Amino acid sequence: MLDDWIYFLLPRIFCGLAFTVNPIFVYLIFTENQAKFGNYRFLLLFFAMFNLIYSVVNLIVPLDIHSYRYCFFLITRNGWFVQYSEFNFHMMTARCSLVAASYAILLIHFIYRYLAIHNSSLTREKFYWYMLFSIFVCALYFGVWYAICYFPGQANMEIREYIREEFRKIYGNDSMDFNILGALFNEGSDETRFRSWLAVLLWTGVSTVSIIMFFALAITIVTHLKNMTRSASKKTSKFQVDLLRALVVQTIIPIVISFSPCLLCWYSPMFEIQLPRSFNYFEASALGVFAFVDPVAITLSLPIFRKRIFLVCRHPTTMFTAGKSSTDHATH
Repeated sequence: MLDDWIYFLLPRIFCGLAFTVNPIFVYLIFTENQAKFGNYRFLLLFFAMFNLIYSVVNLIVPLDIHSYRYCFFLITRNGWFVQYSEFNFHMMTARCSLVAASYAILLIHFIYRYLAIHNSSLTREKFYWYMLFSIFVCALYFGVWYAICYFPGQANMEIREYIREEFRKIYGNDSMDFNILGALFNEGSDETRFRSWLAVLLWTGVSTVSIIMFFALAITIVTHLKNMTRSASKKTSKFQVDLLRALVVQTIIPIVISFSPCLLCWYSPMFEIQLPRSFNYFEASALGVFAFVDPVAITLSLPIFRKRIFLVCRHPTTMFTAGKSSTDHATH
């Protein structure tokens, strides 16, 4: 019964929430005064579209994670792509690579904020070049993660044999019949252990370098904003601080609910620490949450949106009848 909730009902609930929240988020952005967000609203639209794609893929390719002794492994649970095949493995690998693409989305937002406060032409008349750059960065992250999963991350026959008994005990099926990503850190051949360590270190490296870049850019932006307060108007500098705060919140959420659990899952088998199934349930669920939690957090972090939402709660027709005028009223 719990498995039905985690791998069947929850992805559908998360997808429904994402398709409810993200259009509202986009509506708030594009009905706001254009001068406030400028071209940044198109990056936020890109982010919302990514959330919707991520939610659909999370629905049709639900993942399950489990650890056993010195090994952790990931499989597809339920849906159309469960059985062992090359195509189904590509689908599972693409699903995992979308998590890495979310780091790219955050990175291009930080870079944009850095360029914006330096009044770069890439955020104004040459913005189309920045959008092409953004698409390239997302494709690069996706491709690198995909390659790591497909080559060193793909479970070989030795890993399948190693987990076979545990797999049958947990899932009631044969591990030979499923597509599996995994790593075996001990009690295996040198080749298998080398591949496993390589995959995990590469996954960790991509994630960690990304997070370091987030914080380095954030610190640089904060430093510039402090200097900016001397020359820019108080209203302008405050809005830039609000945008940065919202971006930091947008960044912390996936770090907490996806990257941190992944680290535990990757590294606990190195010390033969078996994570309880309840943690596996939490991690599988958490990977689908941020697609609707992030836009809600951003909306509540920005005073101009938060006031509009509270205004709509008091007067439900305001969202559709007042538009920009309600925003102006709320922000003054």
